[in-house]
Amino acid sequence: MTDVIVIGGGPAGSTAAAAAARHGLDVLLLEAAEHPRPHVGESLLPGIIPILDDIGALAKVQAAGFARKTGSTLADWGRTPRWDLWFADSDAYDHAWFVERARFDALLFEHAGAVGVDTRSRAPVRAVLEEGRRVCGVRWQERDTGVEHETRARVVIDASGQSGLVSRAHAPRDHIEGLQHQALWAHFEGAQGLPDPRQRQAFFVAQADQWFWMFPLANGRASVGVVQLDSGGRRSAPRSDYDALVAACPELLAALGPTARRQSEVRAERDWSYRSRRPAGEGWYAIGDAAGFIDPVLSTGVMLALHSGWLAAQCAHDEIRDVRTSAQACEHYLAKHREMFDDLLRMVRFYYRQNAYRDDYFWESKRILDAAGERLQPQKAFILLTSGLVSNLALDARVDARLRKTDGTTLDSAPEALDFIGVHLRIRDRDVAEASTEGGAPIPGSSLFLLVEPIDPSAPALYTSASTHINAIAPRHGNDPISVPTLAPTIRSFAELVRTHDAGGDLVSLWRGLREPLKDWTLALPDTIEFVRAFGD
Repeated sequence: MTDVIVIGGGPAGSTAAAAAARHGLDVLLLEAAEHPRPHVGESLLPGIIPILDDIGALAKVQAAGFARKTGSTLADWGRTPRWDLWFADSDAYDHAWFVERARFDALLFEHAGAVGVDTRSRAPVRAVLEEGRRVCGVRWQERDTGVEHETRARVVIDASGQSGLVSRAHAPRDHIEGLQHQALWAHFEGAQGLPDPRQRQAFFVAQADQWFWMFPLANGRASVGVVQLDSGGRRSAPRSDYDALVAACPELLAALGPTARRQSEVRAERDWSYRSRRPAGEGWYAIGDAAGFIDPVLSTGVMLALHSGWLAAQCAHDEIRDVRTSAQACEHYLAKHREMFDDLLRMVRFYYRQNAYRDDYFWESKRILDAAGERLQPQKAFILLTSGLVSNLALDARVDARLRKTDGTTLDSAPEALDFIGVHLRIRDRDVAEASTEGGAPIPGSSLFLLVEPIDPSAPALYTSASTHINAIAPRHGNDPISVPTLAPTIRSFAELVRTHDAGGDLVSLWRGLREPLKDWTLALPDTIEFVRAFGD
């Protein structure tokens, strides 16, 4: 008997297993094949960064030598001839990675073992065990010896990909109409890529009935794919003219350059887009491709895999440790998974509208997020949504932790050590009354917190200085105070103040140089903003 069994050792399963183990649960991870193995889905999103950090794998990914990805460049996509998206404009993360999935998947699987998961390769699941309606374990085999085992668990997590060993037996799977595309892809060597400053961008080229991707991997290698669009539900045979299609796309050839040569076989994928009607039930959760997959145009596959794996591990922990009932944990998973999947699916559908301009895509993102209560400018809404930074519970947990830091002591003098520096401002607003922490009397206004912390590559940052991350939190103004016109100048001027006085030392040294200039800065604040205190911990 164990706490959790995870079926499948891809990114979703390895993430779920590692997250559950770090919660103190006993975990068995069963992978039918063995790593390394090639896989499509090499273009990652910044939304995986807080998840990788939470499971302790971020430093390993950063050290693996994967090529950085700064955003996307799109040619002939809609009515705007060429346009760019830069992750840095999200004010959260400025990059993700292009990865060779064989190495990336193996890294996560090995990491799960390093944090205490019992990892088994070449260990296919032969049957799922049930008691009444509840999933309670699996029967699995050691492929090398033929020995079979029957292992029971309090929770089973299905990360078995498109086969969906548990999910397909318990809930119907619906293909997503209009997105039953097929793709051909291969690796090239000697690729030159786009010219600077776009050399680390994903490159997409749209044509009437297909689109191309080029992802610049490390050491002059590139992944190149062509996606043939769904033709009214008709299932045509996989195409065999990959090389001819690439040769007939001048924009793609220009980006590859004259020395690029295909050095791998051509692989095919088809009928990608589907979803389980109910990807969780009594004793089980479906994650990653076992729960559903959205068309690859926004590179959401690995993001959804890691997010659902991380979320399922939280729910398994809550169920096993009696934080929630089994039914409550299941419903929590269903609601949060549906929220992210629905937002991305709506954006993917709109993305395929080739009669739209660039700003139309931005405004559609804003409409999606406005419905979720976010107050964002259109371009930032698009970047956050397509970066995996909306409905990202691992990122929310980091922001919540940062908010809790605001209980530090007032910095009347320079302490011996500091984990953060905070400045509390009050925005005078006649329409908002906020309870005072000094006695409960209503004080007109809302709070703006400016936080300075040591640089953390896994944490989102609004601005950076030589040695710090600078962020702004305004609970009454959503998650994006820099987009509020009355607050943006104050936030920017504070960031510039920190940058000017940051000599690259620790926070105590920074505070010593910042104290007197900060006094002058507070005196220059607009009449609508009041300085409350500086604090730290």
